[in-house]
Amino acid sequence: MHGRADEVSELLKLLGNPQRLLIACLLREGDYAVSEIEEKLGIRQPTLSQQLGALREAGVIEGRREAKAVIYHLVDARMRHILDALHSIFSPMGLQALGAESLPQPRPRVGSSAGAASFARVASRSVA
Repeated sequence: MHGRADEVSELLKLLGNPQRLLIACLLREGDYAVSEIEEKLGIRQPTLSQQLGALREAGVIEGRREAKAVIYHLVDARMRHILDALHSIFSPMGLQALGAESLPQPRPRVGSSAGAASFARVASRSVA
């Protein structure tokens, strides 16, 4: 793993965007036209085009033209395995197997802007 950490990190960063994750999960199920992806996921066209571009540029998906439509499909086997693992963990059956209804939410990072804003409000009240 040590020699491929950068490669793995890039794939995980790609999935770190909720919209790209949803697109990849949908394409894990089969081929979809851009209009179908837009309809099923509720992602507006400009944003969808941007996210499809990022996935395409990373070599995770490919599109083919059929008449006026572009049909996308998942081509990266590594991504398919990652998505299969995520599905088995986060599906209702997977969570049940883990003995949890849901997984704990991650704690906010120290130094995040939300934390800094909260600190600033508390600090300003205590000074006043």
